Order: sequence, then C-alpha cells, then structure tokens
Amino acid sequence: SPSQELPSTSSNEQTQKRNRPESPQRKSDDSAQSPKRSRNGSLPPQSFPQEIIFEILLNLPVQSLLRFRCVSKPWKSLIADNFFIKKHLKRAQNDPEFSKKRVLINTSSVQTGSSIKSCSLKSIFEDPNVNTSEIEYPSKKASRYDWIVGSCNGLICIAIREDTVLLLNPTLRVSKRLPDLGFKKRRGCYTVYGFGFDASVDDYKVVRVFCYQSKGFEDGYESIVRVYSMRTNCWRRIQDFPFGVPFSEAGKHVDGTLNWAVLSRQYRDFSCTIVSLDLAQETYKEVTQPCYGNGAGERILGVLDGCLCVLCSYGRLYAEVWVMKEYGKRESWTKLVTIPYTPIPGYEMFLTPLSVSKSGEILLRFEVNMLLYNPKKNMFRIPMFPYDAFSYIDQQEVYEESLVSPTVDNQHR
Repeated sequence: SPSQELPSTSSNEQTQKRNRPESPQRKSDDSAQSPKRSRNGSLPPQSFPQEIIFEILLNLPVQSLLRFRCVSKPWKSLIADNFFIKKHLKRAQNDPEFSKKRVLINTSSVQTGSSIKSCSLKSIFEDPNVNTSEIEYPSKKASRYDWIVGSCNGLICIAIREDTVLLLNPTLRVSKRLPDLGFKKRRGCYTVYGFGFDASVDDYKVVRVFCYQSKGFEDGYESIVRVYSMRTNCWRRIQDFPFGVPFSEAGKHVDGTLNWAVLSRQYRDFSCTIVSLDLAQETYKEVTQPCYGNGAGERILGVLDGCLCVLCSYGRLYAEVWVMKEYGKRESWTKLVTIPYTPIPGYEMFLTPLSVSKSGEILLRFEVNMLLYNPKKNMFRIPMFPYDAFSYIDQQEVYEESLVSPTVDNQHR
C-alpha cells in the first residue's frame, strides 16, 4: 500500500517552541521529583533540631550510643560531652522500668571457678529465665577470689588480693588499675574498702581501711585509713576510724558518704553502730539507727533506690527492712517491710536487700542465692538462671549502664 507521509513542522513553528516559556505545571513537576542521590547512592541526611536529636539519644542504651558515634563528627562530640553523659546517667538512674540497670554477681562454680557475671535487673523481676554474661577485666583469674567493693554511676570497684584495686566500666569495657599501696595481707589483719563520688569536686574516691590487732584480743583493733582520688591519681592518709573498726563488708555509698557497720567497744561491752565518712569533708560521724524494738539481732547495711537501708533479723523468725528516706535525719527512718523466714532447709538468714520493683517486690540476697519477696501476696520466688551459670552466689551489686569512664580525668566537669 502507498506509504503515508507524516506532516512536517515548519522551521518557524520549531523556533517558537524553543522560545516558548515553560508552563507552571512543568516547573511543579520538576520540583516534585525525588532529591538527587550522592555518589555512593545514599540520600542526604534530613535536618532535625538539635533538641530532638539530644532527647532521642538520651533514651538509647550505651551500646547503641557507642555505635552511633560513627554517624558523624557532631554526634561523636555530643555523645562524649560531659553534660550529655551526666544527663544520660540521670535518665538511667531514674528509670522505673530498670531497662538500663544490671546486677553484678560474684559467683563460683565447679566448672569455671570464681567469676563475676552480670544480668539484667529488669529480667530478674519479669522473665522466667535470666541469662548472664561474663565480666572481663585485667588480671582476672578463675582460681582467685576477687571482691566487689561497690558501684557508683556505672563504675565498678574491684579489690584483688586486698592490695590491688581496679575501677571498671563493664559496659564500656574500660578499666584502670589504681596505684599500689604496698601493704600486704598479714595474719590477724584485714582490709575493707568503700567507693563513692564526691560531688563537691566532681571526683570519684576509694577509701581503704586497714584493720590490725593493736596488742591482744582484749585491746581490740585499730585502723589506718587512706583515700584515693581519681583527680589526683594518688593515695593519702586521713583520720583513722574514731569508732572502733568496720566489719568485713564494704562501705555503702549514699549521698556523698560511705557507711559501715562498726563493732565498737564501750567499757566491757561491744555494740554495733553505723559510722559514715563524708567524702567531701573527710570527717566521720555516727548515724543514728531506728528503734528496732525487742529481739533485734544481726543488722546488715544496704542501699535501696539511693537510700541507706538496714536489714535487721529477729531470731531467725522474721526480718525487717528499714530505709532512711532523707539521709542524716533520724525521723526519716521508715520500716519498709517485714519478711518472714522461710522453712527451706539450709537457708537460715536474709542478707542484703538489693532492689524494689514498681509493684513492691523486693530482691534480696538469701544465703547463696537470690530471692524475690512479694509483700502483698506474702510469697517468695527464686529467679531462674541457667543450670551451669554458677553453683552459689557470694555477692551482688546493682549498677546502671553509663558512659562514665574511669580513665578520663574530670569527666564530670
């Protein structure tokens, strides 16, 4: 069939088309196109207000923040900023869900020997099975028993052989060995420690109390006290204990003070008192105890929600937990709960109270295990750990995950 010719466009018409301005619709279509990609194919970052970014990062766990340091230089600087570190720490400490709090467990087992493990505090209260992870630190040996001195703002203090001390952030996996004191363990002597924070100068301090028998048993013990400052990185001697010597337990850190249960001698009798050391003033004072009533026996110090507490046993029949709501004020002592002793064979006494959940359930160290007591239902339950995790528990310490480093001087400034 004959071919059909297409109508041609005159040169004048072509020129008019080239010179004709684009319609508004065409411009709108161009502006609605997707943004150009960079050479590596990624989209340019969206611009968010710094206040929103700051708030989002504050709610993230430490492990996520460590990864996000690689996002950009501004993010890396923000996460390392002292103000951000303090705000993030405060958020973790005040979290009622315990999402950023963990429990250190000083354990021993036939298979692995002694070790320090960690587990989620939230998991202990809520999960049917609790998983643990190993805490790694320098000079760690399964054949040697290392002592957890205490925790403060995410830092852990560990004593090795009574003469070597480490500061460790287990979340950051950063540690620092303190200068040696030169004292070695001697027969008839013992050493206790305390670890806390002096807010007046933004300084972390470790206190070492060396207790030795003065002459004979009737003369009792005397003490030599030294304090380590992270700002100066050195030890120095301060006033010795004026009220006898502390028991073997480490000092409990509350509101800038370290508190010990002390066996003091008055005439021919011995009595148990609570002595505090103010980390800022480096002075001692006796803490007035609550009115326990008749039958009060052994007393054990602890810390609950940042408050000093005492667990007092009454003839293996029951125990009371007292909490000092306002540190230093006798009238603020409040009886939190009365716990009946269980008829479980081989379990004879409660030890340290560790934490209280939103529902009022209390986590306690109970002989060689942990125990949860619900005062509303008057019921006990035992957290379930993997069968090979450990044979018994000797110490527990609650700590929060934080960005505080033991190797950075004046980090809180």
